[in-house]
Amino acid sequence: MTLDLPRLTAGAAVALAGLAAPLPAQTHDTLGLRPAFRLIDQYAAQMMQESGTPGLALALVDRAGVMTVRTYGYADLYRRVPVTPSTRFQIGSISKSFTVISLLQLAEEGKFDPQVPVTRYLPWFTPKTKWRPLTSHDLLTHTSGLPGDRDDVPSSLAQAYLARERTLGSAPGTHWAYSNIGYQVLGALLGKLDQKPYYQSITDRILKPLGMTHTEAQFTHATRPTLAVGYEPLFDDRPARPDDPLVVAPWVEYGSGDGSIVSTVGDMGAYLSMHLNRGRGPNGVLLPESRIQSMLQPFAETGRGKDHYGYGMFVGELHGRPLFYHSGGMLGYTSMLMGEPSLGIGAVAFVNGPGSPGAVARFAIRAIGAAMRGDSLPLLQEPAQPPRVEDAKLYAGTFTSSSGGKLTFEGSGDSLLLVDGAARTPLMPYGTHAFLGPRDRFPLFPLQFAGDSAGMAEVWYGGEWYAGAQYRGPRTFTAPAAWQAYPGHYRIMQPWEPNFRVVLRKGALWYISPSGSEEQLTQIGPNEFRVGEKDSAERLSFGNVVDGQALTATFSGMQYFRYFVE
Repeated sequence: MTLDLPRLTAGAAVALAGLAAPLPAQTHDTLGLRPAFRLIDQYAAQMMQESGTPGLALALVDRAGVMTVRTYGYADLYRRVPVTPSTRFQIGSISKSFTVISLLQLAEEGKFDPQVPVTRYLPWFTPKTKWRPLTSHDLLTHTSGLPGDRDDVPSSLAQAYLARERTLGSAPGTHWAYSNIGYQVLGALLGKLDQKPYYQSITDRILKPLGMTHTEAQFTHATRPTLAVGYEPLFDDRPARPDDPLVVAPWVEYGSGDGSIVSTVGDMGAYLSMHLNRGRGPNGVLLPESRIQSMLQPFAETGRGKDHYGYGMFVGELHGRPLFYHSGGMLGYTSMLMGEPSLGIGAVAFVNGPGSPGAVARFAIRAIGAAMRGDSLPLLQEPAQPPRVEDAKLYAGTFTSSSGGKLTFEGSGDSLLLVDGAARTPLMPYGTHAFLGPRDRFPLFPLQFAGDSAGMAEVWYGGEWYAGAQYRGPRTFTAPAAWQAYPGHYRIMQPWEPNFRVVLRKGALWYISPSGSEEQLTQIGPNEFRVGEKDSAERLSFGNVVDGQALTATFSGMQYFRYFVE
């Protein structure tokens, strides 16, 4: 079923906002925060309008508990069912911190040590390595050297067990690379040590003590009717655009330690409040303060500015003040949990489709913090149509391909225009030095530029490469003849990473994800390539070459097949 997204005006979205009463036995002096709440409503409505977000739920908390719950838009677009405070969402990787807390409780009981090899608890966990054995600390901090995912395997112990087939890409503890596989192994470890299913451990150790009665630590087909409907753009093989029609996202059952929790923002607000209270919940200490603090240690540099990863949490700053946070991404759902411990405030935000709950949570914390300090509230920025381009003239010029094709760009004010005869078409910013061109000409990839402060020297679109006047490098390139078999579109019958494309550009092979992100392929064996930087554990191998084309491509254990849609 394809659904055209209703365009919410700011007034319409805020009209659906709901306020939840404070929990019993909690007191909040929120009178002075009401202007901030109204500003947050306006920001949320604006963000939903710009991103095409179906529905959003937001909880604002302090150490006393949930201050307010704001809800906007629709939990079900087709039936026009609004989001309410009781609407449940999949929270994705925020679940990782639940796995961490349960394991740290076991550490308090003397049953778990994150510094010993995982094989002490799971003897079968033996991924191939030339380095030391992996510890739970390596898995907890995403410094294990394992690949990111194995989503062709249904949620089960097999996800963790099959990790033993992979080869580590870097020495444990030396390189940060986000790995859901690592937390699937940790979920299996928790079940082994606790002698009960993963979901039952989370329920007994966290959900019941915190009174999170609307939360479950696994979801099955029976769960589906109780959740907001998740939506995603119609096209799963190209960068999403705000005006793409939405379809109902694929559904899978899930029960592993990396992302199997469903909840309401109110319940998650209680969970966040426990973190702000350094491990203390309404019924006593859930986890000692020293253990909670260990989750926020800057164990691993993430490459995301100054942000680090602790145990199941990112740690960073917001305008110079400490911040902890974690996002979550599921099929049709995105989430954010964020806390500023210096003021004891935080936000939880969920959306059931396109949108940025992280931006909403961050703005909400800024607004509440400013109100509490007596500072001026942050200003709303007027949406730019088309979106503003910084230094648009930097990209101006004519770029020529080896076959003589030309692309001409013109910088006009804060807009970048594609010139085609008398036509001038604005481009949409899409990351650093990247833009989305008109859909009819550039549907599959962003246009990506490279250059310096003096101007751009080259631009490319997938495998098509164009050199500008400032380009000084070679213009002809060679590649092994065997590589000609590999470029193409590959697909698998699993919804998480359903397809990718491989292109040959400037004598190199490139892996391109549906979002347009690129990783260079480096050959490490016959038909086998490393995907990305030298420490990457991701591998791509090609096989079954027929009539000069590889029919299969295996990505870190997942077999994809050349597709009929180029």
